[in-house]
Formats: sequence, C-alpha cells, structure tokens
Amino acid sequence: MLFPARYRNVPSYLRCVPEFSRKQGGHHYKSNNSLVVIKMQTLRIYDEPAFRARLAQLDHRAKMAFSAACAQRLMPLFIRYAKKTGTDAQAQRLREILSTAWDAASGVPGDVNGLDAEAAAFGPSDDAEWVFEMGYAQNAAAAVAYAIRTCLSDDPQEAAWAARQLYEAAEYAISQPDLDQVELHVQKVGDSLKRNEAALASDLVQTALAFLDRDLVVVESAPPSWEGLRQQSVSEGLSWAATLR
Repeated sequence: MLFPARYRNVPSYLRCVPEFSRKQGGHHYKSNNSLVVIKMQTLRIYDEPAFRARLAQLDHRAKMAFSAACAQRLMPLFIRYAKKTGTDAQAQRLREILSTAWDAASGVPGDVNGLDAEAAAFGPSDDAEWVFEMGYAQNAAAAVAYAIRTCLSDDPQEAAWAARQLYEAAEYAISQPDLDQVELHVQKVGDSLKRNEAALASDLVQTALAFLDRDLVVVESAPPSWEGLRQQSVSEGLSWAATLR
C-alpha cells in the first residue's frame, strides 16, 4: 500500500494512528482532521501545520518534554481500559516506558531503542473484542510511542502526532452514540458541519486544546527542569479523565 509522503518513514504499526479507526459493533469511526491551537473568537481549534512549525523552533529536549506531557495526560485513560480488560501489567509497562521518555527529556542516560514499537503494541487492535475504552487505549499507547519516537528522531511531526492523540481522545469521547441505544451507529466526524461545530465547542475538546496550548507555551519558555510540567500533566490528566465517559 502506498502511503502519503509524510507517512512513508513511519513504521507500519504507527501509520494508522493519524488516520485512526474505531470499531463498534462492526462499524468503524475514522477521523482524518487537519488539526496549532489558535483562538477563533472564544474557541480554540487545532491547526497541525502551525503547531508543527512552533515545535520545529524548539530544541530536542523541549520537544521530548512536550510529547511526554501529551502522553502523560492520557495515561489515566489507558489505566481505565486496563482495569476493565484485566491488562494491568500492560498499563504498568506503558507507564515505565513513558517514564523513560521523561528521563530522556531531562538528559538522564538510557536506551529508548525499540520502546516505540513496544508501546504501540499495547494499543488494542480493531480485531479485539470491542469495549468503549479501547478507543482511549489506542490513543494513549500511540501517544507514548510518539513520545519515544520524538526522543529518537527530534522530528517535530512526531511531537505533533503525540499531541493529536489528546485531541482525538476528547473527540472520541463525545462523538460516540449512547451505548444504551438498541441501534448503535458510529458516524464519521466531519460528515456533518453541525456535528463538527458541536464537537469543537464541547468542554472536553476545548480543555484538551487548552492543555496543548499551555504545554507548548511552557516548553517554549525553556524552564530549568520539566518536573513542574510533568506533575501538572499527571494531576490534570487524572482530573480530565474523570470527566470523560
């Protein structure tokens, strides 16, 4: 299969993530949104090319810290999935891999080779038995994989893809139908302008975009350490996850 030029250097296990799929009862949900966080009137939107341009101005460790913060905010959602599916060992290992990314951002020596593939493998496939939380787990595992790939490559696109996972997790939370309905239909975001506007205006999406905006400002300010960013992403990740269905 021929992938667009921007994906040709991306391993096969990650190529599907920017254009991710969700499965529910045989239906698939796909999102291929062009996502920097900028303000339009009272709403933030996600413009990935502008975001990537800002990330490109950062040094390597700043990119690493930013991508690690994105992944950190999603870890509580992976833990929720792990508890529901009895895969707590995977959640523990994913936390360890993410901790390695934080260490790398702080200049702590360590070997991150191969950890991106290991992290990505924890994302449930569309062939697995469907549970609602698997969508969150896909985004969380991918975000950790992209955080490691940022450590390996210093490519701003890898950090931008880590950020996209946070946005898509919020979008996923509000785009799925009521699970109590007899007939379940997963609609593609973008099929309806009104649906897109409602998603963008939701508190969940706006909060996720605010996180990305603020984290980018923090790393642009070049603080003496990343500990404050790390602790903030841990705390806010827990609080935000509690608001998602």
